Amino acid sequence: MSSHSISIVPKQSEYPNSKSKAKEILDWLISKNIVQSHLSDCILGSENGYAISKGANDITEYTEYLPFNLLTNGLEITTKRQIFHTGQNEMDACICPNCKENIASDVWDFLDDWFEHKSNNLICNHCNQETEINNYSFEPQWGFSNLGFTFWNWPELKEDFIEEFKEILGVEICIVHTHI
Repeated sequence: MSSHSISIVPKQSEYPNSKSKAKEILDWLISKNIVQSHLSDCILGSENGYAISKGANDITEYTEYLPFNLLTNGLEITTKRQIFHTGQNEMDACICPNCKENIASDVWDFLDDWFEHKSNNLICNHCNQETEINNYSFEPQWGFSNLGFTFWNWPELKEDFIEEFKEILGVEICIVHTHI
């Protein structure tokens, strides 16, 4: 069986005080009974996450698809630099905000530089302009930040929940759909 996830990621490579903001958002989600308050083995990988709770019914479009019966059903919180990618779904486009060229077929060394903290910027191979990575347009959407919230095997999140999440973060966000 395969898994999928929805990640909410600030469009900011270095979100300030990412750990304290992660705690604030976790407390908010727990207060709404969206996730449980204790860590458990409910996400993919070696770390633990916060399992789904009954309040998830209020924030998702298709409640009949909520993963209450799955082992992988929780929230994973990331507070270190990570590339939030689409998994099996490849990158179709990476559009430079300056020249509007698609650089997705170019050498992807720029991802290594970003991940290794060498730069938050990409240099377009077509126009040679250097621009913050989150200003590029990715299709499907990818995220680049030191903060992210990944909901494992949850159905689509309601728009008003996403807007409230964005308000609490105080910055633009991207929604990354991953399939593994």
